[in-house]
Amino acid sequence: MIALGEQHIRDLHTGAIFTACMINPDWAHEQMDRVLIQLREGGSPLHLCSPEELEPEGLVVAVGYVSNGLPPSDLRPVGDEFTRSLQILQDSLDRPIAGVMPLAAGGLNALVPPLAAMQFGVPVVDADPMGRVFPLVNQTVFTLAMLPAGPIAAAGATGEVAFLQVEDPVRVDRLLRALAGVYGGWAATASYPMSAETLARYGVRKSLSKLIAIGSILGSNNDSDAKYEALRRSVGVKLSLRARVSDLAWFARGTLPGQTARPSSVALVEETNGRIVQLMVQNEVVILLVDGAIRASVPDVITMLHAHDGSPATIEDLWVGNMIDIVVMHADAAWYSPEGIELAGPKAFGGLGLDV
Repeated sequence: MIALGEQHIRDLHTGAIFTACMINPDWAHEQMDRVLIQLREGGSPLHLCSPEELEPEGLVVAVGYVSNGLPPSDLRPVGDEFTRSLQILQDSLDRPIAGVMPLAAGGLNALVPPLAAMQFGVPVVDADPMGRVFPLVNQTVFTLAMLPAGPIAAAGATGEVAFLQVEDPVRVDRLLRALAGVYGGWAATASYPMSAETLARYGVRKSLSKLIAIGSILGSNNDSDAKYEALRRSVGVKLSLRARVSDLAWFARGTLPGQTARPSSVALVEETNGRIVQLMVQNEVVILLVDGAIRASVPDVITMLHAHDGSPATIEDLWVGNMIDIVVMHADAAWYSPEGIELAGPKAFGGLGLDV
């Protein structure tokens, strides 16, 4: 168990932005600021622990925002939403919560556990249900292991808290999306309650410490080449290329519930040899093609860095003329099983018009 300080949180934020390749990073910036303020004001200490450092039957819960499928709304959190969700779940299960983990290891939700942990007086557990970011609540390794997603508690900014006695992950996703819409665009959820022993067996391990390590690399004063080499050594980057954005297009096809209404395609020209690069985007970068051939696709993590300094880029940086570095990393091994590909591979996203 290690104590987390301000630099850990800044590195976690950098790693979370990098792995998620977010559409809108503003909420993640704001969440980091809330954590830093809480750290500076004192109160409960903030610790990161492995599942094995808890009692085997200790209850661990995933915390994270769930939206109604649209970008985050202008309705900002009051600050106690996750505390209320955790309290409702703890009271309903009649078991004390021993630790919290992120609903996803990337983006905004990677930054939720530190604040919730300090508010609730428990450690952050270094594991999660995805090992990366997926758009749907049911796209987890726990679904692959046939573990229940519920019961679930979900709080809104206006004071309501709902308790959902539901286990099927697909139903959970649909119910939470609808509830988020009623709440004003998002819900602060506490889900996937399980013992530390179960989490150690089925969860994606060391996901937060991995993000902190990535953030430490990308936040250093090293040049971009040194950063990329460090990423290759530490997290196994399997592909990187530099390209300039040349064209943007949006599709009119419908998409699955919980996903963006307008999937898009981004064309780029590779800097070294002029090859045509294409990114298929829907909530995240789903497919990477080079000269028409697929080079990477979900569940691979396809993300981007600024070419000039190796800092994390986001989908908002895909504007015509901009030079970016595209980086591909492997996801957790569970996602490359036939069941994992079916649940979170390219066909699970729909609306992209590619037969993959």
